[in-house]
Amino acid sequence: METRLLHYFIVLTRIGNITKAANELHITQPTLSRQLKDLEDEVGTQLFIRGKRSITLTDAGVLFEQRAKTMLDFMEQTKQDLHSQHSDLAGNIRIGCVESKVSKYVAAWIASFQKQHPNITFSLYSSDGNAIKTRLDNGELDVGFLIEPVESAKYWAQSIPVIETWGLMMSKDAPLANRTSIIGKDLLGIPLLGARRSIVIDQVSTWLNIDPDNLTLCGNRNLENNVMPLITRHGYFDIAVDGMLDFYPNGPIKLIPFDPISQTGHTFIYRKNHQPTPIAQAFIDYVSAEIQTM
Repeated sequence: METRLLHYFIVLTRIGNITKAANELHITQPTLSRQLKDLEDEVGTQLFIRGKRSITLTDAGVLFEQRAKTMLDFMEQTKQDLHSQHSDLAGNIRIGCVESKVSKYVAAWIASFQKQHPNITFSLYSSDGNAIKTRLDNGELDVGFLIEPVESAKYWAQSIPVIETWGLMMSKDAPLANRTSIIGKDLLGIPLLGARRSIVIDQVSTWLNIDPDNLTLCGNRNLENNVMPLITRHGYFDIAVDGMLDFYPNGPIKLIPFDPISQTGHTFIYRKNHQPTPIAQAFIDYVSAEIQTM
């Protein structure tokens, strides 16, 4: 399959009109229609429905659009990687990072690394550990910074001595807000939110000696921003780390630590059985050296 056809398809899905897409691509409308028909014949299914003024993607077309974008991104990344092998480091490093106390360290490492290699750009993806690992596995990220615990059998992993304290995040006027610590029975009967990773809930339950099946888990989240109104306005509680407070200084929330004290560090990971790009390897080496000095 020619990447030119993928590019044509992506332009068409963005514009939504064959005539306008042909004008942007500087080809005739019949030529574009024929090329897209050839593409459908090659993949063996209908990708879009032609209307009088616009096109509508079929379910297969939606899937193909996602995969086409990924293939074109990989092609561009490969060109950059090959170029960097024969010149000063240049291209893009793709970094996944949780939002926690480690964020400021990652920002400092990125800024310092970029000063050393000004032709390198970065794509920073913020999410939870599940999403970051999935993107690593799919080749969409080069490295990841996660909160422990991490199932790291598939990855090279380095511990980062940046410690998070786990606790219960709540509104400053919540019924438990005057407590100095939270014990296991305090979690029973209250509407709880938590991280998507079940390993986190299991770990917290072990620390507090409670049965996770007895918790009222109303939902989960990857990042905090969109659940903040649930916490501040609707009385929900979130199992979280104290590093989240760094993103809401003097905000309407507080985090009360668990008793017994429950703490974890962070982990820097990248894939095993995979040859990093020259750019990624340079960043891995740089961050590894920085971690050793902490």
